[in-house]
Amino acid sequence: MDANERRALGAARAERFPLGAAVRLADLAVDPYPILADLRTSEPVSWVPETGMWFVTRRDDVLDVLRDPERFTTDAPSTIRDMFGAHMMTTEGPTQIRYKRKCLPPFHVSRLAADSVPRLRAEAERLVEAMVATDVRRGELGAAVARPLALHSVMSVLGLPLGEMARVNEWYAAFASALANFRGDPAIRAAGKSAAEAFAHALDPILQALEREPDGTLLADLVCDHADPLTREEIYSNALIILFGGIETTESMIANAVWALLSHPQQFERVRASDGALDLAIEETLRWDAAVQSATRHATRDVELRGVAISEGEAVQCMLGAANRDPLHFTDPDRFDVARKNAADHLAFAVGRHFCLGASLARLETRAVLDALHARCPGFRLDPERFSPPYGYEFRKPEVLWVLWGEV
Repeated sequence: MDANERRALGAARAERFPLGAAVRLADLAVDPYPILADLRTSEPVSWVPETGMWFVTRRDDVLDVLRDPERFTTDAPSTIRDMFGAHMMTTEGPTQIRYKRKCLPPFHVSRLAADSVPRLRAEAERLVEAMVATDVRRGELGAAVARPLALHSVMSVLGLPLGEMARVNEWYAAFASALANFRGDPAIRAAGKSAAEAFAHALDPILQALEREPDGTLLADLVCDHADPLTREEIYSNALIILFGGIETTESMIANAVWALLSHPQQFERVRASDGALDLAIEETLRWDAAVQSATRHATRDVELRGVAISEGEAVQCMLGAANRDPLHFTDPDRFDVARKNAADHLAFAVGRHFCLGASLARLETRAVLDALHARCPGFRLDPERFSPPYGYEFRKPEVLWVLWGEV
């Protein structure tokens, strides 16, 4: 297709999908839900020129796409593949299944309960105590608790030395910028690639040490697997995506859960007054404002979705945040309701073969933080003088999260 044909196609699509043509990432970052609701109602499959992708916004359609790797694949050129290479999120079929099976054992609920829960609770309590010791009434929860807990947790599961936390945090920041680089800034891409290369270089001596003295962590299991071993490059790539996902998803989930609950103090009181209510409330926070707002797939051939023709190779963004507020599945979907019976039907961790590996771990971390705050910070609440709601188009969380505690 030459330049004139591309312009003609773009003009035709803008005329057919006027709501999609009007979508701006800056507006989605501030408050995506009214925009997504309009698309879901009037253009459920819509072309969005600013992203160069199709947006899919109805829950049933999102499920159809994510559950159909024959027509919609992750195995295609993409930003996440550019950053981290071929791994469990950018492959399909036997290769993807092999990668995921090898990385899954530390994330099983039973193993998490035995290995991670005591450590998570202790670390969450330590971080909250440190925040309280710094200031008797106010703290920024993201930097003081959510980010360091996410780093500590995923690094412990992987088997990375905790003394490298500062360096890993720097790499993570470069990864996050690169993966949100939708306008293709070459300097941002280069910084992300450089961070990925630095990680791989630093991982070599760690893997060598774990091969000599395995410690039961994921990297030790992978490097000591001599029956069906992954190559070093495969270990690097899969470790990178686990590292990034374990930090980004969990930090954002913790911050979004605290924001959602503290933004609805009467509902939060209901949660605190009832044993066992917190887990359901956490599911509602995932539904109401998901940390990851979309899941991208690529058409493997010319396909039709809800009467819309999508060409082979075109990218489809399954808008998870829109699916989680679909009124055909969730009653009064824009209302935050900690007693919602079907809250766990959300798609915050996607669905199908690429369902988030660390979903159970992220839930445990969020629970550990909320329990520690409740125990150590009576009366904790949002700081009204430092209002910072969740923000972001692809990855969504409060940029800072200031909380108060003690007497009002």
